[in-house]
Amino acid sequence: MPTTTNYYHFEDDLQKYPEAWCYVVYSKRGAGKTYSALLHAYKTNTPIIYMKRTNEDVAFICRGDVDGLDTSPYVPINRDHGTDIYARNIDKGVGGFWHYEDGEPEGLPVAYCLSLNAVKRVKGFDASRCDWIVFDEFIPQLGERISRTEGEQLLDLYMTVSRDRQKRDRPPLKLVLFANAEEISTPVTNTLEIVDTMADLSASGNTHYYDEERGILIHHINSSEYPIDERERDGIYNAMINTAWGAKSFEGEFSHNDFTNVVKCSLKGYHGYIKLHYKTHDYYIYADNNGKYYMCKSPTRCLFEYDLNRENEQKAFYIQHGVDLRRACIEERVKFQRYSMYDLIINYTQFFKLGR
Repeated sequence: MPTTTNYYHFEDDLQKYPEAWCYVVYSKRGAGKTYSALLHAYKTNTPIIYMKRTNEDVAFICRGDVDGLDTSPYVPINRDHGTDIYARNIDKGVGGFWHYEDGEPEGLPVAYCLSLNAVKRVKGFDASRCDWIVFDEFIPQLGERISRTEGEQLLDLYMTVSRDRQKRDRPPLKLVLFANAEEISTPVTNTLEIVDTMADLSASGNTHYYDEERGILIHHINSSEYPIDERERDGIYNAMINTAWGAKSFEGEFSHNDFTNVVKCSLKGYHGYIKLHYKTHDYYIYADNNGKYYMCKSPTRCLFEYDLNRENEQKAFYIQHGVDLRRACIEERVKFQRYSMYDLIINYTQFFKLGR
């Protein structure tokens, strides 16, 4: 990548937050996230796993040059740095990137290419030489079909690759998550339980939040950090900058998410209505006498209680209260302390399988 302040450099986050095990980086399009990580790993001889979502993604990346189109993420690195790194398919959902010498791959792969679809087939696969897992586009594109268990699959792979590395006096495996700002609530962000932190960071206007206790860095690359190049301020930029799509694509904002119902409310005039236990958290839905509700973490006695970690109680809550609460949300009679609470109620069927 040409040296410029208009592009992100992953090594800066590594240097500033060396103790982090997880780096969550999201931005506008074209910020240079993947490029910088792959280049830095190559320059420092850091073996990595480059993750994509599907077997088809891996096959497309590893197909090589077809009619002048090579879809490997190393193509721009080869162009800018004179390297010869090319992809080869190994198996369904598994490939690799090798440095080539005289037209032949040399030594072990620079990086492995692996799909989440293939994770369950590679539990015996030893990639303990790898120091990073880079999951590219961990936030799915709009309309892309994904599994609700994707977050668990990713962390299971992390544990498989990590093995006993710390017992062997090696630092923790690093999980690097890159994406454009399409959607704040995803299986990965929900499993990591970072949705509210990402929402707070975006609202604050800051670029970094490091949870020292959990070892998770969240980096929102916005235009204050890497401004739009003046050469890009024409064509589609001028046409779309003031649209929701433009806010996402040029500013890295979660423009498809509605944060208007996430507010702090006084509990005066409210009484305890429903207690929900989900994962390790307790949530309380308060009601007033005018058909309004507020969901928060302030404990109180409630008329109803449901454990959403149990399948039957997931269904019972949905039948007895979920539909009415969603209707109240649509009518703007429900407010929420945090975005994850709003997401749980309004997108309930995306969290739980409610079929017979």
